Amino acid sequence: MGQKNNNRQELDINFLNTIIAALVLTILIYVLALPFQETYVGMLLLKRGFTQFLTVFCAFLVITITVDKYLKISKENKVFKKLGIPEEFSFENHQSVQLLHLQEDLSRTSTMITNRLRRVINAYINSGSRKTVTDFALDDSSFYLSASESSYAVPRILVWAIPLLGFIGTVLGISSAVNGFTGFLENTAEIDQIKEGIGTVTSGLAVAFDTTLLALLLSVVVMIPLVLIERMESNLLLATDIYINDYILPRLNEKQTGEKNDLNTEVIVNTINTTLEKKLPTKEELIKPIKEALPTPEELISPAQIYAQEAAKNLVTEFVNQFQKIYEQEQQLLNTIKEVNAVILEDRNKFIQTFGQQNDLNQSIITNIKELVDLVQKNNETNSQGLVEASQAISQQLNKAAVSLEEKVTSLEASSARIAELKSLQSNLEKIVEVLHNVGDIEKTLVNIQDKITNIQPTLQDLSKPRVIRLVEQIDN
Repeated sequence: MGQKNNNRQELDINFLNTIIAALVLTILIYVLALPFQETYVGMLLLKRGFTQFLTVFCAFLVITITVDKYLKISKENKVFKKLGIPEEFSFENHQSVQLLHLQEDLSRTSTMITNRLRRVINAYINSGSRKTVTDFALDDSSFYLSASESSYAVPRILVWAIPLLGFIGTVLGISSAVNGFTGFLENTAEIDQIKEGIGTVTSGLAVAFDTTLLALLLSVVVMIPLVLIERMESNLLLATDIYINDYILPRLNEKQTGEKNDLNTEVIVNTINTTLEKKLPTKEELIKPIKEALPTPEELISPAQIYAQEAAKNLVTEFVNQFQKIYEQEQQLLNTIKEVNAVILEDRNKFIQTFGQQNDLNQSIITNIKELVDLVQKNNETNSQGLVEASQAISQQLNKAAVSLEEKVTSLEASSARIAELKSLQSNLEKIVEVLHNVGDIEKTLVNIQDKITNIQPTLQDLSKPRVIRLVEQIDN
């Protein structure tokens, strides 16, 4: 068989596969939360620090381990319900062919129950002693209990670590809030800076409380199924032990040792055969050889006494040995229970201590918030008074500025009127310049006219003299 079966680890899980599955589920949850990052759940997962990712990953790791355990235990329960050795099956001969076939059939199914039955039957085939098989079954059961206990060590540590991650996130959030509060006290000159400082403080407190909330919620969610699965596995191991002890071991035979028979059976058988071959004897003849063959009462009583003494001695010795083993097992069980109780009490004390520390931190945070609110109120009152005085001074300055602005507006209006007058004067001057240009042209025209008049004056003088006008009519041919 494989190494896993030899190590009694049929119910163990593959940590590499569970880690990969938990990582894939964590990434899938965060990818699905991206469209909803403005909601409370999205902010709880995406905007509250790196501890949220670790908390979700540890929770999914415990969930995958729990699911894997549940699937294995469910498979074992199905096999256990279908398993059954007929009552007419004979265990008389420890080297019979039926036992060999049964061992081969059990070897074909690699489960915890079939492997345990196969090992028990193999021990019976090799030893032929019920006592040896009983001791082997007891040791095998203790091995499985130890393997089952060790397989839950990692998920228990993870369940214990999830609240610690929440407390780490709480410490980081409170540290961020305190740093923001310190910066807020240093920069309280303007209202915008006050709002920004208060936002920093409240965001740090939100990280502190949300990380603790998510961690405690997930620890409760994963703890209850893990405890139920652990109980299911314990019940499965107990049912397997009961089946082996009640239905298998009582049907096995103890190896017989050769003992001398006190009765001379061979003589009795020969006597009966001889008597049957001859004629039937009389009553006295029939009783006489029987009396001779039978031992005397003293001979019968003496070995019976010796046998009874040895049997009583062996019984007492065996009873003492068994009682000693039971006592040792009970002591081991009690020690284990004490250790488990000590671990539980220690975890409980740690949890109570951590919870108390968390309450103290919450109380200190509430006190700091109250002090912060008082300081903010005082600062607001101080700032409000300063703002009133500043507003009054500003209003006076604004009134003066308004008066000066009115004067400037009046002067600007007068200046604008003067500018308009200047523009009109400029246009008139331009018109005068044009007229002057036109006057120069007229003067040139007048000079030309005067020159022409001077030129035609002799002609006018000639025309002013008396003249005789003759009319001559010309007739064309």
